[in-house]
Amino acid sequence: MANVKLLVFDLIVAAYLIIALSIFVPWVLLSIAPHDRTFLAICDFIGWFYSHLCHQLSFRTFYYDGIKMPVCARDTSIYIATALGLLFFRLKGFGTKEFKMNYVLLVLLFLPTAIDGFTQLFGFRESTNLLRLIAGFPYGLGYAYLIAWALPLIYVLIDLIIAAKNDGDTDSVIKRIKNMVWPFK
Repeated sequence: MANVKLLVFDLIVAAYLIIALSIFVPWVLLSIAPHDRTFLAICDFIGWFYSHLCHQLSFRTFYYDGIKMPVCARDTSIYIATALGLLFFRLKGFGTKEFKMNYVLLVLLFLPTAIDGFTQLFGFRESTNLLRLIAGFPYGLGYAYLIAWALPLIYVLIDLIIAAKNDGDTDSVIKRIKNMVWPFK
């Protein structure tokens, strides 16, 4: 069962690596052959795919040689940081490893994006693409941390359901959940 759990985490890591790399595909393809119909179709598909995940506002997006990224500056940073964070956790043996959530760390990682986003939303200032890029990176790392923590928690919750169904030792499973979730000792 541990191999299946690790495989699931590996698939999540691979998916985020593909997402992080795919945002650079339009730059690469259109730099090679800007008028190739196949390349243009691939870039259009990537743009369409990301249009469901990002506002894609031109003034909040990076350009390279006139080629627009398929996601905004903040999302670019978030996707790259999430992929790198998940890869780091995988290389450190996470994926099935249960650990206590550090809520202070999680809030600190999400805070720069929250401050940047909310101060802009409420009209206190206008953010820049560089600031969006910088503020999004810790958010992506926090999201990777959250995934690395939540996936083993899901497995523990499944263990609890199985233990309850089979009249097993639910107390030890509840203790594992408390060790992962409860912020106090």
